[in-house]
Amino acid sequence: MSEENSSTIINDSSGETKRRTNPRKRSVRKRRSLYIEPKPVCFIGQGNNAELIEEILKSIGYENRPDKVDEYKFKWVQCSYEVNWNLFKDGEQIVNHIQGEDYFTNKLQLYQSLQTYENTSQTIIKRPPTYLSLNEYLPQTFKLDEKHDRDILFNLHKPGDVWICKPSCLNQGKGIYIVRDISSLKDKYDQLEANPRSRSSTFRQQNKTIVQRYIMNPLLIHGKKFDIRCYMLISSVQPLLVHYHSGYIRLSMLLSVEGILSLKVRLFPLKYMQKKDPKYYEMKEDTAWTMEQFNDYMNKYILPKKKLPPNWVLEVLPKQIERIMLNVIESIRMRLKRRIGCFGLYGYDFMIDDDLKVLLIEINVNPALSTNTNTLVQAIPPVVKESILISIECFEKIHHAEKIFPLKSLQTFQCIYNELERKSSLPLIRQKRQLSPSKATITNTDDKALREKTNFFYSVDRTQLNQQENELLSTLHRSLTHSQLMRTSKSVNDIHQVQIQRRPLTRPKSIRSRSKSSNRIKPNEPAQSS
Repeated sequence: MSEENSSTIINDSSGETKRRTNPRKRSVRKRRSLYIEPKPVCFIGQGNNAELIEEILKSIGYENRPDKVDEYKFKWVQCSYEVNWNLFKDGEQIVNHIQGEDYFTNKLQLYQSLQTYENTSQTIIKRPPTYLSLNEYLPQTFKLDEKHDRDILFNLHKPGDVWICKPSCLNQGKGIYIVRDISSLKDKYDQLEANPRSRSSTFRQQNKTIVQRYIMNPLLIHGKKFDIRCYMLISSVQPLLVHYHSGYIRLSMLLSVEGILSLKVRLFPLKYMQKKDPKYYEMKEDTAWTMEQFNDYMNKYILPKKKLPPNWVLEVLPKQIERIMLNVIESIRMRLKRRIGCFGLYGYDFMIDDDLKVLLIEINVNPALSTNTNTLVQAIPPVVKESILISIECFEKIHHAEKIFPLKSLQTFQCIYNELERKSSLPLIRQKRQLSPSKATITNTDDKALREKTNFFYSVDRTQLNQQENELLSTLHRSLTHSQLMRTSKSVNDIHQVQIQRRPLTRPKSIRSRSKSSNRIKPNEPAQSS
């Protein structure tokens, strides 16, 4: 029934026209549900300002349920091992950790990832424009659990050199110690080598340590040492989306005077270490600066002396930090497990030397979120809230197959890596002319092995092809020799060709049926006598 015929016009005694509705017509207004739609459930782990996370999630409609350890829509915890990855539901749940993040948040694995990326990139002529060699952004580093690295360190050491030893799995400056006398370090590891217990894998895993050259000429703020805490947000791993935030400045309470024995106190301006000082609560407001304050200081005291234009902090420094972050991402992007719903907020620590060289110190998987100074109140809560909103928006758009960009939640973060638009900076090697003539070429034995491997790939189904491709891409980043790199890249190309050319195959006739048809006597054809 049309809307015009659904009512009747009548005139009452007063001459006014009234409309009488048809009682058979259904009401247009929808009836409300008898039950209130439940709020999405979140689980928030304790510690590291969990109240801030709960406040943010409640403001966007989530309900915190401490009993829902695995039955949640959103989960925020401090460590990755607090997530039951076997029960995690891809595309249905959101969690603030990524499987494989240890490859860049663990100090030793970060160095190994960057070292492998550099070795692999050196075999490629056309390197990405963001590529940096290790000595451009990382202090000289050695692995103390490897004898080869220790021997290089002991031979390289000169009187007056200072080294910093860092346990690979600790943060907040825990376990760090200074080495001035290299002979004491050598004696320590000689004794460990002689101890049979030190040969066990468990002991080696617990005692993995890196040693870095101490930065002797750091840039100072009013005579105090400082570092930069900025943030990297991976809002999605499938596709891989990475964002950068400039963060804030952390200052030391003590003057950096040469010859002070308490070097550990002024090693890093960390709140964890400075809180032990009795004067901390009197001076805590001076231990954190905004980037605008740092920019004003540089414009007034540092840049004129170096004859550099103003606003170096706002214009040049972010580009250098972003470039370092991109090198980190390129070194580990193949090792991240691609699961929809995983994101991560990571704290990057940088230092600047007197020549304005930006150096990466470490990357934290669980950056401190406490807000005990006015600067931190201004800096940290907006960063955390925006990172959560961006990650949820990316998740919802991916879940509903919508276009991800533009992101409405993107305010102060800047997207520096978009896998949807970016080509790999480690291109697959298809032709020998892409390689340096001085490098080795593939041998006949390698070709034979490659053909056998390719024939095997043709015989497996599509799922197995994808698994083999992931393994080969992981091998690509671990390849240290040129021939290995060539074989791995060529094999990945062959897999791509298989996936492109693969078509549904019709069932072939059996040999027996073909033999019968071939022996069948055609009409008007005499039979052959035996």
